[in-house]
Amino acid sequence: MNEQSANNPFLVDSLLHPLAAPIRKLLTRQGRQELNQILIDDEENILQALEAGVQIESLYFAGEEVISENLRKNLTAGATIHEVAKRTTKKLFENDKISRIFAIAETPKPIGLEVLKTISKDVVVLEDLSISGNIGNIIRTSLALGVGGIILLNMDPLDIYDRRLIRASRGYVFSLPIMTASTSQLIDYCRQNNESLLVTSATAEKTVDEIANIPERLLIVFGSEKTGSSPEVEQAATLRVRIPINEKVESLNVSAAAGITLYNRIQFNQKIR
Repeated sequence: MNEQSANNPFLVDSLLHPLAAPIRKLLTRQGRQELNQILIDDEENILQALEAGVQIESLYFAGEEVISENLRKNLTAGATIHEVAKRTTKKLFENDKISRIFAIAETPKPIGLEVLKTISKDVVVLEDLSISGNIGNIIRTSLALGVGGIILLNMDPLDIYDRRLIRASRGYVFSLPIMTASTSQLIDYCRQNNESLLVTSATAEKTVDEIANIPERLLIVFGSEKTGSSPEVEQAATLRVRIPINEKVESLNVSAAAGITLYNRIQFNQKIR
């Protein structure tokens, strides 16, 4: 620590500063696991996290960046605010995307399928999706169209709060219940609780518009664009629908398919409080 940061412990101006190592560690999956903390980029995403009750431990801004009064006012009590020298910011993030305003927060507690008993709206199920952009877009669309929650199949709870996924969701990953389970756990739960499991399939007889008037909650599964849902989920499904598309187009991106399907459920999901 140099003389300047010694006189101002809230200034991070070197990789030798005590706060620098945890920041760099949180850029890795292993670091997030060890520290049980996450890094949230950008003021918009931090505010979404705070609104959802996430506990912010410290807030950082670089160079001439200004923290809004709204963020200062809503910050978790006791959270510290630190300036990071611009040159140090570049060194901290190195090959990762640089963030000019970011926060360190406690990792939200994992949520299991038992939470489904408290949700009356449709729930989106994403099976084996790995691209943060697709997952983030679907989370945003789900929240916009009134969905009650998300289940991520075969994903480690640790990966829900990867900073890329947080950014892709515009921070809305904190605004919906995000559950994790294996495919077999979901199928067992659906059988034991008589849940209606819907999948989209190009060979289905019914079209997606026919689900608009179904008066019960649905668990709506989306698999990857390339392979779709697993055979296990296909077999367990109680409903199958297709999205009619031009035969010249092989398939839709999963986030586009989700948007179309969920729009057809908007009356059901927006009338339930």
